[in-house]
Amino acid sequence: MDNLKDHIASLPTITVGDERYLSYQAVSDLVADCLYPTLPADQIDEIAYRRILETADTLCRELGYTWIEKLSPPAVPLNQMGLYWALSPEDTNGEDDGVMVIVAGPGLVEELQAGRLLDARLSQLGLDEVTRQHFKIPVTASDGLIDLMHRAVASEWPNDYRGIWHDIMTMCIAGGQDISPAERLFTVIIHGLGNRHSWRLRARLQHDIAGEPYLRISLADEGQNNRLFELGAVVMTEGAAALGVDFTPYLARHAAGDYGDLDSFDRRQNEIAVKEGFRVLSAYDVPLPGGKTARIWIITEADRRITTVLRPDEY
Repeated sequence: MDNLKDHIASLPTITVGDERYLSYQAVSDLVADCLYPTLPADQIDEIAYRRILETADTLCRELGYTWIEKLSPPAVPLNQMGLYWALSPEDTNGEDDGVMVIVAGPGLVEELQAGRLLDARLSQLGLDEVTRQHFKIPVTASDGLIDLMHRAVASEWPNDYRGIWHDIMTMCIAGGQDISPAERLFTVIIHGLGNRHSWRLRARLQHDIAGEPYLRISLADEGQNNRLFELGAVVMTEGAAALGVDFTPYLARHAAGDYGDLDSFDRRQNEIAVKEGFRVLSAYDVPLPGGKTARIWIITEADRRITTVLRPDEY
């Protein structure tokens, strides 16, 4: 355990005001990897999960992190919001009343439901209402599934995005094969893509940093392709959405390591971030009507759970 505590102590921290914070998710992931190195995350049961949290709690308290806060803008940038262990001020003399305090704030799911963040793929296709007709939690789609829908709509078959997405939502609910409590395989029929009409899809229940659930749907056999890292849930701010730009090609460039208009130092930082699991940022000038351009940033969080498209002035 001393070795694990040393690894936790070496994790990167952030400072807000006079307080120093350590990512709750980063600690939990590190402890899980140590205690259950060969067990997939979706197979960790309640007993193992409780052990992970209890171990993380014990070790963080030994390091002086004695309570948990939920940080959100404007205290931290959008891409850094979430739960954090807070380091006790030195003037407490190490005293700990044993109370764990969680300061509430908006998580990814709450921001999506409130409309302050939008799904960068489905919202641009006008599918939010179709999703709400079927699910009470947010639903997002993978790059591979979005590409499949684009190709189907562009075919000679009279497809449209709303119809395809409605069929996907319906078949996801109707059944299929549950391969775990949080994952389901199901089949949907999509015409217009050559001789193949039947497509196997995967629905996986995931949770944001605040523990709130959302559903991610992808092709069952979808691979990594040329991506250097996963994008997770891809969302955009209201300012980015107002540009009316299709961000798909920029997201592909970002995930493939083409970071756009960055200097050599920032590019090297991204290369390190990809290898070491830190935040990755890209910057692009996107074309607007009238020959104008606008700068956007694309930021993927260190835990690869979320990627945000935003304008620099929204950071």
